[in-house]
Amino acid sequence: MPSQDFKRSDRIADLIKVEISKIINTEVKDPRVVGITVLGVNISPDMKKADIFISDSNSFSDIKIEEIKIGLEKSKGFIRRKLSQNLDLRRTPEIFFKVENLFY
Repeated sequence: MPSQDFKRSDRIADLIKVEISKIINTEVKDPRVVGITVLGVNISPDMKKADIFISDSNSFSDIKIEEIKIGLEKSKGFIRRKLSQNLDLRRTPEIFFKVENLFY
């Protein structure tokens, strides 16, 4: 029997990462979230919560990071709804954005 290298939650996390990247870059109209990159997704074992790690590759500014956080929080419901429509999951996890600064 072949060994399973990836858990189901890892596969779903990869799907969520790709989908959220697409949604943010093509469908979210908030200018505060332009130019951000989805670095990764950690999903809880019960798949009810997902931490989305985001980076702003365009700026060094803490003010800009705060604006990104506000923009993501305002867009969270839209992003989760689109995620639910685009992925065939029994339950769409609640999403939490974590902004990482690559330059520190």
